[in-house]
Amino acid sequence: MKLFHFISTFILIVFISIGTHANELLNSSIARGEYLARLSNCVSCHSTEDNQLFSGGLKMATPLGIIYATNITPDIETGIGSYTLNEFDKAVRLGIRKDGQRLYPAMPYTSYAKIQSDDIKDMYNYFMYGVDAVYEKNKSSEIPWILSFRWPIMIWNILFFSDEHYINNNNYDISWNRGAYIIQSMGHCGACHTPRGLAWNEKALDEENSKYLAGAFLDNWYASDLTQSNRSGLGRWSKNDIIDYLKNGRNIHSSAFGTMDEVIINSTQYANEYDLNAMASYLLSFNASQNESKY
Repeated sequence: MKLFHFISTFILIVFISIGTHANELLNSSIARGEYLARLSNCVSCHSTEDNQLFSGGLKMATPLGIIYATNITPDIETGIGSYTLNEFDKAVRLGIRKDGQRLYPAMPYTSYAKIQSDDIKDMYNYFMYGVDAVYEKNKSSEIPWILSFRWPIMIWNILFFSDEHYINNNNYDISWNRGAYIIQSMGHCGACHTPRGLAWNEKALDEENSKYLAGAFLDNWYASDLTQSNRSGLGRWSKNDIIDYLKNGRNIHSSAFGTMDEVIINSTQYANEYDLNAMASYLLSFNASQNESKY
């Protein structure tokens, strides 16, 4: 009888320990996912002043017409509450919704495609278990019906999209690669700071092409050159200047305004010291762009 009691107690302790450990792992994943969602600046596009966090509704102008950001809370009916991890991954990285429809490239999946699987999993856990579900129906786009077909996006993707995860560049150290990873993927800096082609495609997706982060006109404002150009870029900025700007929205050279102000308020101010240093290291490694005339 005593042996049975001992065994039962031992089994109970084991199950409690396993459950506690699993809960700790989930909580850690949720916290990390929240941080990654901040780096990805999800809040700026999927929230408005009038709606609750991540419940969508932001009006966005595109070359085809007006679209509205969607509800990405875990509400089953109007949000992403029914998404599996695989379906979430396909939406974020590949631009494919649960129903198989393709997302417009206003969703920066061309950058998010580089996000690593472990980070996607943490972000999924955050959105499913760390975000309040909000019943908020998605607004229909205001794109003329003749232009609203989504199948051409498949052709656009073939021409301008790569679904490869970020691959470390062995010519640089860990910090540089961390900075490159954040800026190219979650930070999706190229979505604003890289010039676009006639098909509204980013002309470059990494530093291998001199047009990457070389500055671009977007939505009636100029997203500045982030290369080492002395006149139009960051050539006169030190590492601390870049860190101060990303953390505080200002430094001795400039103050943030417009869309960049939103990026700092909702995203980069939350970056930890290591990631801020990594991003600065990456940007300081760029050659000067050829945009000297766009001072």
